[in-house]
Order: sequence, then structure tokens, then C-alpha cells
Amino acid sequence: MTTMQQVVTREDHGACVVLTLNRPEALNTVTDGLLEALEQHLDVIEKDASRALVITGQGRAFCAGSDLNERDGDPAVRMARVHRLVERLATFPKISVAALNGFALGGGLEIAMACTFRLAVATAKLGLPEIKLGLIPVYGGTQLLSRLIGQSRALQMMLSGEPVSAEHGERIGLVDRVVSDGNDVLQQACAMALAHGQYSLPAQQAIRRAVREGADLLLSEALRLERELGQVVSSSEDAQEGLQAFVEKRKPVFKDR
Repeated sequence: MTTMQQVVTREDHGACVVLTLNRPEALNTVTDGLLEALEQHLDVIEKDASRALVITGQGRAFCAGSDLNERDGDPAVRMARVHRLVERLATFPKISVAALNGFALGGGLEIAMACTFRLAVATAKLGLPEIKLGLIPVYGGTQLLSRLIGQSRALQMMLSGEPVSAEHGERIGLVDRVVSDGNDVLQQACAMALAHGQYSLPAQQAIRRAVREGADLLLSEALRLERELGQVVSSSEDAQEGLQAFVEKRKPVFKDR
């Protein structure tokens, strides 16, 4: 049996932290214990010296959704808790990549969609099958999926409940990259995370916020947000360092402030 402390494991690959959902006997399905372990790890990662985060799964699944054997609690409490996790991942100060090593279904796909990027092995299957149980996606899926692939495609996936392949997911924008060899998924996920997470954190965060929040605004309001964020970032120490390094033809040394 997997103990509480082992439900989510951490490994450091240089400046990239890899969190592995470690309930392979249950396809890494979501339980209160798994959520608690994820939250505790994120508390540490948010403040440590790492530059990027990768989340993956042990065994043949990334995460196959909620553990249906754990149904004694109040569903509203669980939904609110996962919503907090999803929002936290979407706004997490460091770049995150979901390395989809296998099945990413239901809540598993919803957690993956909250990450900054998604990388999948060619054999992965991705879907929101809740409709087949007379349910709807309630861990953010109805909102996150349409933001990634558009309303029509999102409705097709959710109303059919059928999973899509990793390659199809890449074509429609659900997956950012497909990895042919499953043995390379972590290496490529960390490389992807660090490639996008190597620069000044304030600038990274501002870009992500402008894209995330601007999508729901009128263009004039979105441009106002862009101006506000641009003014804050341009006055940062890192911006001054970046411009000075450009003039001096050297690599900038950012301090995330």
C-alpha cells in the first residue's frame, strides 16, 4: 500500500521539480490524500529556488480522474478544493508542464489543463468521460477545455465523453507537444519547462496574466491591462538588467525583481 507521504513524490532535475502522482494501482486517481500532498508540495516549490515544475504520473496513467471509491464526503467541498488547486496551478508563479505519460481522464485532464503547458506520450488518451456516468466535468473542465480548444470542439469532447489521442490533442491545441518515446517524456518536459522558465519571473508572470485575464476582456480593456503590466515590469530591476546586458552584448543575470 502507498503511504500518505508517498502519494506524490518529488525529484529535482536541476532547476526543474518533478512531482509524480504515485497511486499506480489506482491509475493515480484523485483522493483527498493526493490533493493534500500536492498542496503541500506546491507550498514548498512556490518559495524555493527551483525555476519550473513538471507534474506526471507513475505507471500507465497520468491520472484517471476521481477515485470513485472515495465518495463519503460532501461533493461541494471536493469541488471547491480542486477548483482552488486548478486556479493555483493556472496562476502559479513558476512555469508548469503536465507530462502526460498515459491516461489523462476526467479530473486528471482537468489538472493537466490548469498547467501552463501539456506534453504527452504518443500512446496517451485524453478525455472528459463524465457524461457517460450522467455527470459533468466539475474540476474546471467546462471552462478550461473551451479556453484551450474552443467551444465547439470542447462540446464535442464533453458531450460524447470519448477520449482523443495525443496526436489529435496536439492538432486541436489541447497538447503542446507529443513525445514518441515514453522514456523521454520527463526529460523533454523538464527541458520545455526550463526553456520557458529561465527568464525573469516578473516578466513571465505578467505575460501569463495578460493572456489569462485578457481573454475575457474587451480589446480596449485587455490593452489597458497590458499597459499596466508593461509599466510595472519595465520599471523592474530585471528589465534594467536586461537592457544593460543588451547594450553590453552579454547574457543578463536576472534576480526575479
